[in-house]
Amino acid sequence: MTLVKSRLQIAGFAAVIFALSAVFLVSRAVELDRAIYVLPKQVIRLERSLGYDGFIHNFKNGVLRRDEEYFTKAERNYDEIVATLTRISLTAQSVGLQADFTSLEDTLSDYRVMIDEARQLQLTGKSAAEVDARVRLSDIDAAENIRAFELQLINAMQGRRWLLVTVGGGCFAAFVLTLLLLTVTLVRLLQTAEKARVKARESEATLLQAERIARLGHWKVLKNGALKTSKSMREILAFSSSEGPDTLEKFFSLMSNADREKLESRMSKSGHQREPYTCFHKIRIADGSELSVVNTGEPVIDGQGEIYGFVGIIQDISRTIDLENELRQSQKMEAVGNLAGGMAHDFNNILAVILGNLELMETTDQKESHSRYRTSAIQAAKRGAEITKNLLSFARKSHLEPQLLDGNSVVREVLTWAERLLPANIEIQTSLLGSIWPFLADDALTKSALLNLLLNARDAMPDGGRLTIETANVRLDDEYLGERNEHIKPGRYIMLAISDTGSGIEPQHLKEIFEPFFSTKQVGKGSGLGLSMVHGFMKQSGGAVQVYSEIGTGTTFKLYFKAAGQASSFDAMPVMETRTARADHSKVLLVEDNAELLKPLAEMLTKAGYSVTTAKSGDEAFATWSDLRDFDAVITDIVMPGQLQGTHLAKEIRAVDPTVPFVFMSGYASEAMIHGNGLMPEDCRLMKPVGRAELLAAIGMVLEGKQGKETALSDAET
Repeated sequence: MTLVKSRLQIAGFAAVIFALSAVFLVSRAVELDRAIYVLPKQVIRLERSLGYDGFIHNFKNGVLRRDEEYFTKAERNYDEIVATLTRISLTAQSVGLQADFTSLEDTLSDYRVMIDEARQLQLTGKSAAEVDARVRLSDIDAAENIRAFELQLINAMQGRRWLLVTVGGGCFAAFVLTLLLLTVTLVRLLQTAEKARVKARESEATLLQAERIARLGHWKVLKNGALKTSKSMREILAFSSSEGPDTLEKFFSLMSNADREKLESRMSKSGHQREPYTCFHKIRIADGSELSVVNTGEPVIDGQGEIYGFVGIIQDISRTIDLENELRQSQKMEAVGNLAGGMAHDFNNILAVILGNLELMETTDQKESHSRYRTSAIQAAKRGAEITKNLLSFARKSHLEPQLLDGNSVVREVLTWAERLLPANIEIQTSLLGSIWPFLADDALTKSALLNLLLNARDAMPDGGRLTIETANVRLDDEYLGERNEHIKPGRYIMLAISDTGSGIEPQHLKEIFEPFFSTKQVGKGSGLGLSMVHGFMKQSGGAVQVYSEIGTGTTFKLYFKAAGQASSFDAMPVMETRTARADHSKVLLVEDNAELLKPLAEMLTKAGYSVTTAKSGDEAFATWSDLRDFDAVITDIVMPGQLQGTHLAKEIRAVDPTVPFVFMSGYASEAMIHGNGLMPEDCRLMKPVGRAELLAAIGMVLEGKQGKETALSDAET
C-alpha cells in the first residue's frame, strides 16, 4: 500500500511537470507562429525603407538636386530603418532566435556617414556622378545584407519550429504515458484500498464474532469519567445502547461495595504504577442477576505523561466458573468414590471380624472363649478407629494427641522396624544433631509421616541407592517463609529431612504431589494419599513440608516442626490420664442421638456405678435437666438434630448453673475443637469411637474438677 502511494505521488509530480512543459511549449509555439507571420512583414518594411521608395530614393534626389528637403526625408527613412531593425531584433529574441545584425548595423552606420558626407559634398562642390557611384555601392551592400539576414531568419525559424514540434511531441507523449501510469496506479490504489476495506470489515466481523463467542467486550474511560462501551459489552450486560452505563460511577453502581472497593483499588494502583491491572468481580446486569467477570485494563497516557483515561476489556467467565465447579464436583465425587471403595473394603473386613466374634459368643457358654472373642472384636474396632484417624489426617481434621518428642529418637525408632521394609541395595545414612530441640507433635502420626517418606524414597530407587535422614535445629524468618509461600509463624523449628538418590520428580509434578490421589506410580502401586496425609498432618501440627528435587539426582523432603516452648497454632487434645471409675452413684445426663451408640455408653456408665439419664437430642436433654436439675455432669455429642447442639446445650445450662461440668463427644475432630459457644478450659473433649476406659477417665476427671471447685469455694466461705 505504501509503495503504491509512493508511485502515485511520483506519477502525479511527473504529470504536473509534463503538463507545465507542454503549456510552456505551446506558448512558445504560438509566439513562433506569430513571429513567422510578423517577421516577414517587418523585413519587407525594412526593404522598403531602404529601397528606391525610401532612404536611397530620397538620398539620391537630395544629392543630385541638391535639395535639403530630400535629405530631411532620407533622415526620416533612416530613423524608420533603425526602428524597424530594433523591432525585428526584439521579435527574434522573443522566440529565441539568435539573428546576426552586424552587417545591417554596419550598413546603417555607412548611411549615416553618407548623409553627412552628401551634405558636405554639396559644400565642396563634388560632382553628382561621384556621389551616385558611392550610393550605388552602399545600396548593393544593403540589399545583400538584408537578403542574408532574411535567409538567416528563415533558417532559424524552421529549425526552431522542428525543435518545438519534436520537444512538444515528446512532452505530449510523456504526458499521455504519465496519465496512463497515473490512471493505472490510481486504479491499483483503489483496488488495494477496497481490498483493505474488505479485509478490515472481515477482521472487524471476525473480532466481533470472537468477542461474542468469548463473551468479551471493550470499554474506555475518559478523564471526565465518561464511559464508552462496545456493543458486545452492552450485550454482556444485557443493556440497550441508551440504557447502559455511560459513566464510570454508573458502572461501579452495578457492583457490590466489596467488589467496587477492590476494582477502585486496582485501578488506582494501576494509575500510580503505570501498568495494567486484572480484577475478578461480580456485576449486576439488566435483569438483576449477577455475572462473574474478569476486568483487565491499563491507563492511557498522553505526550506529557499525564493520565487522561483508561482502556480495557471485560469478559464474562460465569460459564467457565460453572464448568470448573462441575469439574471440581466431578473430581470430588470420583475421589470420594475411590476413597469410599477402599474404606468400605477395610470396614467390611473389620465388621466381619466383629460380627463373627459376637456370633461366636452367642453360640458358646465358655467364658474363656468369650474373652478371646471379645479381644478379637475390640482389636478389630481399634483398627477401624485407626483407619478413621488416618482418614481425618488426610482431611487435615485429625484428632491429635501431641506430646514432647525428640527428633533423633523418632528417627531411630522408625528405622528399627522400617529397615526390614528397605531392600539391601539401599544404603541408609543418618546425620542426627546431638542437641536437637524437643518439639510437640502427635507421636504416631509423626512416625507415620516419616515412614511414608521412607517408603516413597524406596520406590524412587528400584535399582538401589543412598537414603539419608538428617535432623537439625533451624530458625525460619519472614523472608525465608515468604520466598517459599509458607503460612507459618517465624521462629525456631526442628527439621527432619529425608533425601534419596532416585530418579527425581518432574518439575511439572512438584506442585501436584500433595494433591489427593495424585501418584506417578503404576496402577496398584500407590493410593496417592500418602503425601497428602503427610501434608495435612504437618499443616494441622503448625509446621510445614518442603520438597526439592532434580531429575537424575534425587529428592529431598523436609519436615519442619515448631520447637517446644513456642505458641503452636495446631488443634490438640490434652493427653487423658487414666483414672479409676467412681462408684458413688453420681448422676450423669447422657445425650446421644444415635440409639445404638447411646445404649452401650449408658451401660458402661451404669456398670461403673453412675446413675444415668439418657436423651436423644439437645432439646430433650435441656427439658430433662430443667425438670430435675440434680445432675453432677453432662456427657453430650456435639452435632445432633434439633435446635440445641452440644455446645448450645452447655451454654443454655450454664446460663442457669455455671458449675455443671461437661464431657463433649464428636466423630469429627473439627467439631471437637470448637472454642467458645459454652465450652470451658476444664471441659473434656473425646473423639469417637470412645472406649470404656477413656469415657470413665473423662467423667472422673470432670467430677473431680467440680469437687475441687466446690471444696475451694467452701473453704473460702469459712
